Amino acid sequence: MNTQEIMQKVRRIEMRARKLATATFAGQYRSGFRGQGLDFDDFREYMPGDEPRFIDWKVTARTGVPYVRRFHEEREQVLLLCVDVSASMNYAGAGQADTKREYAALLAAVLAYSAARNGDKVGLLLFGCRPNRYLRPDKGMRQCLRIINEILTAPTDGPDDTAEAVSDAVLRSQRKPAMVFLVSDFLMLPDKQAMGRLSFRHELVPVRVNDAAELQLPAAGRVYVQNAETGGLLAGNFSDARLRRMHAAAVREHLAEWDQLFTQSGVDALRLMTGDDFMPALRALFARRSRFFAH
Repeated sequence: MNTQEIMQKVRRIEMRARKLATATFAGQYRSGFRGQGLDFDDFREYMPGDEPRFIDWKVTARTGVPYVRRFHEEREQVLLLCVDVSASMNYAGAGQADTKREYAALLAAVLAYSAARNGDKVGLLLFGCRPNRYLRPDKGMRQCLRIINEILTAPTDGPDDTAEAVSDAVLRSQRKPAMVFLVSDFLMLPDKQAMGRLSFRHELVPVRVNDAAELQLPAAGRVYVQNAETGGLLAGNFSDARLRRMHAAAVREHLAEWDQLFTQSGVDALRLMTGDDFMPALRALFARRSRFFAH
């Protein structure tokens, strides 16, 4: 894309995001965005229902009784958008208006504008590019424009980062607790330890973005398929129903492994397809969080 085309895409996504991040959704965002931006206050004994991630193991070992850290909430909270811009995110199936990257950019923009309306800081970490790109959390509408532009213009010059590399990059970049939206097609191998470290430090929301066409091969005869990450070519006969079934089963198994990992890690994940209206899923997510914090 040339500069003019990029600016047109940025403007188009900005206008859609501003419209979607209405006062109604900004209110839902605010009610479900609690427990972040926490400062340490004191210790108290562990009680049933406390989050295990707040157990202080040093105090527990010293006293022989489980203790948890108490916090008070800061007025200023932080949203960190971690977005996959590896080559596979540039895919768009036949009939899809947006690539996975553009879809992710719109989702990120809606969250960023909602954060800006709420007076929160929002930052960006892009992975799948070399080197990773990082925008420090900041307030204001100008930061939202920077985020959209960075997602759309980041170069794709490497394969998927590993889940471990992504987790490490987030933990290095954002040391204070934050709400972290991890937006990716999750084609990398599942890594329970990496996701566990990330969800222990931050409030993690994985957002899986896939395209329907990549989950089910078309009956298209003999074709050459290019690996978006490596550039390698592979010949295959897509008229072979057995091949299509094997591919679909492998994809389902891979995604099921990630789903199981999210469940075991206790994180609330979103599973989206390009072309879907993601607003109902976002509204439901923040409604669930609002009910949780109300208790």
